[in-house]
Amino acid sequence: MNTKSNKASVLILEGTHKDKEIALQFNPVDYAINKSNNFETKKLIGMQDFITQFKGGEEKDLSLELLFDSTDTGEDVRDLIKPLAMITDIDPELHAPPPCQFVWAGSILKGVVTQLNKKFVFFYQNGIPARVKVTLTLKPYKTLKEIEAQTIKHSSDLTKKRVLKEGDDIWLMSYREYGNASYWRLIAKHNNIDNPLNIENGKQLFLPPKE
Repeated sequence: MNTKSNKASVLILEGTHKDKEIALQFNPVDYAINKSNNFETKKLIGMQDFITQFKGGEEKDLSLELLFDSTDTGEDVRDLIKPLAMITDIDPELHAPPPCQFVWAGSILKGVVTQLNKKFVFFYQNGIPARVKVTLTLKPYKTLKEIEAQTIKHSSDLTKKRVLKEGDDIWLMSYREYGNASYWRLIAKHNNIDNPLNIENGKQLFLPPKE
């Protein structure tokens, strides 16, 4: 496959039709990539204010609009889009639609098709469709090796030292260091703190690894 080509195509990555390339008739009319982040608001014990905690993000979805037209041949345009069934139907080997790779002008995006919409916009006099707009939505796909390669591993066997500064508190420190304010109990226990609301500024705290 020539990834440097300016002609868009879809390559099937796994399953019955692995390495099968679907050449698109025209390059996409447009495409959109969306990403969302999820946050949760929690009220801290003994505090009036709330803390906003990041709960993770959802990878970018790709929404792709394609055009197929058969007016130059007079055939049914539905025949031109039949190959798309290979990336939308359940593959007997995978028991799911296969992951695929959208390639266009050097851009490579991998995903699985979660939605396909067909809008027929032009017809021959006998009612047979001659032109269709196809919208594909792909959710990003990564292999286990790719996920492991991108995972940032932090040392879990080191105890850190932090100084409690003015305006800071044990809950915020827990959120910064562990990504979760509920680990304040771990900090309090490790530092023999009986009252987390009464910690003097400048106190040095030891932050142990999460169990």
